[in-house]
Formats: sequence, C-alpha cells, structure tokens
Amino acid sequence: MLDRADVTDTDLAVRLRTHEVPGPPTLFPYRGTHASPRRGASLEFSEHREYTPGEDTRDLDWKLFARTDRYHLKRHEDERLQRALFLLDGSASMGFGASEDGRLTGSKFHHAARIVWALSTLLLHQGDAVGLSVAGGRNQAHLLPGSGRHQAEAVTEILTETVPDSQADLSTVMETLGERVKDAAALFVLSDFLDDPLRDLETLQLLGVRGLRPRLIQILHRDEVDLPFDTTTKFVDMEGPDTLTLDPEAVRRAYGDEIRDFVREVSETAERLAIPYIFLITDEDPVPALHSLIWQVRRS
Repeated sequence: MLDRADVTDTDLAVRLRTHEVPGPPTLFPYRGTHASPRRGASLEFSEHREYTPGEDTRDLDWKLFARTDRYHLKRHEDERLQRALFLLDGSASMGFGASEDGRLTGSKFHHAARIVWALSTLLLHQGDAVGLSVAGGRNQAHLLPGSGRHQAEAVTEILTETVPDSQADLSTVMETLGERVKDAAALFVLSDFLDDPLRDLETLQLLGVRGLRPRLIQILHRDEVDLPFDTTTKFVDMEGPDTLTLDPEAVRRAYGDEIRDFVREVSETAERLAIPYIFLITDEDPVPALHSLIWQVRRS
C-alpha cells in the first residue's frame, strides 16, 4: 500500500495549477470555472474564489485585495461545474517497480496515483466535481463525482488503500461508468494498457456518444522500457502463473523493438480514434506531457 505522503504530491499539483484543465461544460447546479455553452448569457457577479498565479487577471477584484491583501477572482452566474472521472488501472502489472520492501513506492501504480491526486486537486480547486474508479486491485472502488474537501479526502483514501492485484477489465468498467454517469464528463484513464489495448480504446471511443470525453495516460516503468538486467533473469507474469528465464543481453534489441511497436500501436490507435493521449515513463517528470494533454484537449 501507499502512505498518504506517497500520494499527496503538492509540488506536482502546484506546477499543474497554472493550467486549467478543460472539459465538456455542463449546466450543473453548482458553480465552477468552465464557461457555459450558452452565448450571450448574463455575466452577473456571483462570488469569489482565490487567485492562482498564471490565471487570467482580468477578473481580479482589486477592492477586495485592498481590504484583505489577497488576490481573488470574481466568478459569474454563467460559469458551470465540470465533471471529471478518473479510471485507474489497479491490475497486478501496475505494481511493477515497487520497492524491495514490498511497498508500492516507485511502481507504475504509485506514479499514476500521484497524477490522479494532483489533477483531482487541481479540478477540485477550480470548483469542479471529481470521481474515481479503480479497475482491478484487491478493493475495487467507485466514487461518483463530487466536490469539496470531503471528496478530496475520499480520493486520497482510495489511492492509499488500493493494492494492485489480478487483472483489470478496463472495458467492462468503462461501460459501467457510461451507464452510471448521465451527464457530460471528462474521463482520464491511467493504465499501462498491457492487457487488451485495442478493445479498451475502441470502448473509449464509444463512450463519447454517452457524453464521456476520454483522455488517455499510458504509463510504463523505466525497466520495462530499457530492460536494464545484466545477467540471466527469471521473469514472472504478475497477472498469471507463467515464468520465463532468459539472457536479457541476447533479447534486448528485439525486446526494445517490441516495446516501441506496442507504444506506437496504442498511440496511433488513440490518434485514429481522436482520443487525446500521452505516454509517461515513471522516472520522468510528468508535467510537460500533462500540459501537452491539456493543450490537446483545448484544441479538440
């Protein structure tokens, strides 16, 4: 399992905060920071929210600043809440890269959990509704979209209590989400996609008809990409009984070609299906790629 400190990466959240995460606006009865699709609607002042460096300064309330010495933005009646769902792969393969003491630190799941926490913190800060589902794992979880401090605590609790295990039938969980969530929502899917990527991506495309707009974040561990082992090594299938003993040096080039082909296939399929996609490696800074994903969504 992960500790709270492993998940709550405040530095990552702060670095992402200068980029508002866009998504399909909804006429939800709470106020957020995403503009309503209605044109010419009233911009009657509603309330304030705290300013974050990097945001548009045109709506700063200077009179309030003079009284409080703090920056706040005016919010208006035509701003509506965005719903965002996170679907996190909790299969056993996501535990790859865990530390030798058995904890999940350093694993693909750890990397994905930090990203989910940071993005959900950003969205909740914007006033949006956030939900989280885990596919696979020893304790599958489904948290419907909500907002506020209690929702942030619920997200953190799920991330720290999930233990990757067995296989994750992402497609089935996606279909369930499509049936449960009736309003438009952004859907962030974080997975290594090692099980059945083509079926999963086809399912993602179909969700658009139900108002779920997917964004795909594929995560692999550095060791899965580079195969850094020097001596004859026994490889164990984390989701099944199979094992394989081989000389990494003898297969390194062929293995590298297979990995590149696999990632390229996922990327090209996502592009064909018009699904915003990024690829992350666990030891790299995720912020540039996440900003790229945000830009892709804005452009689409």
